Amino acid sequence: MTKQVPEPNAELLSADDIHQDVMTLTTALEQRHAERKAYQILSRPDIRNLLDRILATGICTTEEEAIERALTILITES
Repeated sequence: MTKQVPEPNAELLSADDIHQDVMTLTTALEQRHAERKAYQILSRPDIRNLLDRILATGICTTEEEAIERALTILITES
């Protein structure tokens, strides 16, 4: 095994720097996972049909509004 000598001018990361990097990467991965899940759900034909029907009736003006209202109703009526 070869022993590696660090460069004399190299800056080492502190434990806080590493922790911050890990937290940033974790957050990015969680966001990407949520985006993939949302895409899978919203691309389903039955969900697309429901959203199209809601928008056609004028109940909501955007898909975002329809989803937000649906979730709010689901939570408050549970």
